[in-house]
Amino acid sequence: MKKIGVIVNLNSRKYKLAKKHPEGVFEKIGQDSVIVKYTKSIEEIVDVAREFKKTGIDYIAPSGGDGTLHHVITQFAKVYNNNLPSILILKGGTMNNVANSINLKGDAESILQRAVIAINNGKYINVVNRKTMVIDNNHCFLFGNGLVADFLETYYSIGKSYTKLVGLIFSSIYEALANQHSHLFKGFEGNIKCDAESMPYSRVLGILAGTVETIGMGFYPLYRANEHKDKFHTIVCAMKPGKLAKNVLKLKNGTPINHKDYIEKVVSTIEIHSTKPFMYTMDGDLYRCDGSLIVSVGIQVPFIIV
Repeated sequence: MKKIGVIVNLNSRKYKLAKKHPEGVFEKIGQDSVIVKYTKSIEEIVDVAREFKKTGIDYIAPSGGDGTLHHVITQFAKVYNNNLPSILILKGGTMNNVANSINLKGDAESILQRAVIAINNGKYINVVNRKTMVIDNNHCFLFGNGLVADFLETYYSIGKSYTKLVGLIFSSIYEALANQHSHLFKGFEGNIKCDAESMPYSRVLGILAGTVETIGMGFYPLYRANEHKDKFHTIVCAMKPGKLAKNVLKLKNGTPINHKDYIEKVVSTIEIHSTKPFMYTMDGDLYRCDGSLIVSVGIQVPFIIV
C-alpha cells in the first residue's frame, strides 16, 4: 500500500487560531494510507524528511500555506538530494498561491480525502511540475523586495485577516494616487542585474519575481512565470507609485504594462547589490539581506492535482 506522509506545521495561522490540536483529523481521513507528523521548527522538518526517506514514503503532503511549503521543500530537497517525491499541498495557510496556480480546489481535509481514494483505487494520479527559485539554498516560488516586502511587513504588523488585507490594499492605492508620503513607497536602492544585464536604475519601487502566476487576492502579474522551464518571470518597477496604482487592473488581470520604467523579463538569474541592508520575501516569509543577493532558477517540483 502506498503511503502519504503528512507534515503539519503547527505554527501556521490556521492551527494557531484553532481551538484544539489537529491531531487525529488527517489520521481519520487517511487511515492506514497516511502517516502524520507535527512540526514546530526547521529541525523537526529535517527529522521528518530523514524518516520519510528511510521508510520510503511515496508522497509527501505539507499542511499549511506557501511559507510552510517553502520550508518543507527546502529541507526535503536537501535530504532527498533534490529528487523529491510527488507533493500533495494540503492548503491551510494565509497564502496558497502555489496551490491556486495549479488549480487545486478545496480545503486540506477534502484534498487529502480525494487523494487517498484515488491512490487506494489505483486511479491515475495527475502530476504537474513547477520550478522553484533558489536564494541561499532556500527554495521558493515568489520573491520580492521594496514595495512587496514592505507591504507584507505592514500587513503582518496589523494582524493577518482578509478584511485587513483588503483594507491595506485599498489604502495603499489611495495613498499612491493621492501622492501621499508612505513608508510603503520608499523602494529599494542598489544595482540590479537580470541574466547579467544591468537594469538602468539605481532606485526602484521594487522587484517581483516568481514561478507561479498569482500573488494572491486575484492578482496575476507574473503571467509569464511558466513560459520557459528554466526561467522565471521578473518585474523591475521604477514607476512612481501613482503611475503603478493607475495600472492596478492590469496587474490583477495579468496584462502587460507598457511603460519605460516597468521592465518585465523571463530570466534565470537576478543579482542584487546594495550598500544598505534590505528586506525581501520568499513565499510570504520575510528575510533580511546585508547587501548582496542572488536569485536563480531551482529544481522542478512534482505536484499532485486531485
